[in-house]
Amino acid sequence: MESVITSAITDYGYLAVFALIFIENVFPPIPSEVILLLGGFFVGRGNLAFLPTTLAATAGSLLGAYILYGIGRMVPTVKIYDSAENGWMGRLGFKKKEIMGVVNTFEHKGKILVLVGRCVPVVRSLISIPAGMVSMRLSVFSLLTAAGSFVWNCVLTFLGYKTGENWHVILTYLDYYKDAIVALLAVLAVGYLIWHFKQKDAE
Repeated sequence: MESVITSAITDYGYLAVFALIFIENVFPPIPSEVILLLGGFFVGRGNLAFLPTTLAATAGSLLGAYILYGIGRMVPTVKIYDSAENGWMGRLGFKKKEIMGVVNTFEHKGKILVLVGRCVPVVRSLISIPAGMVSMRLSVFSLLTAAGSFVWNCVLTFLGYKTGENWHVILTYLDYYKDAIVALLAVLAVGYLIWHFKQKDAE
């Protein structure tokens, strides 16, 4: 993967950064960290300039986020509520009231979740889907996604620039960060399920 990314940036420059980040947003397993750190490495070598690199990455992030946002819009909240009443969510014991509470939380705090989520591995791409599901205004979604993505892109590109040929070292620390996020999400998910089934037993 690294060699493919290196070749693409070498041959196509900013266009490659844009395209690779776009693909990474739609298919999260492709690592944005490697793309951006390598972009910073090329900035240090003089092949690219810092600002155009981060802007190309941000444009790719935004375009990819639009696709996931659109997918979210295709699954309106009313369908989720129907699933809680008559579908698989209902069979698992989830109630419409609980689901409405989760949706309501995102509707009220979704802006900060989208902004911060763009700087969080694992959820940085997927956060666009619930934003679409609650029909967040496209202008607001665009601004928040662009801002959060720009910060993430600047930080990683700068780290790649500063570390140069040692940019792989940053990946180790980013793996720790990613593992911590996954562990936190797992704990929150388990905690919610425990609370949910306790509530169900109490009834």
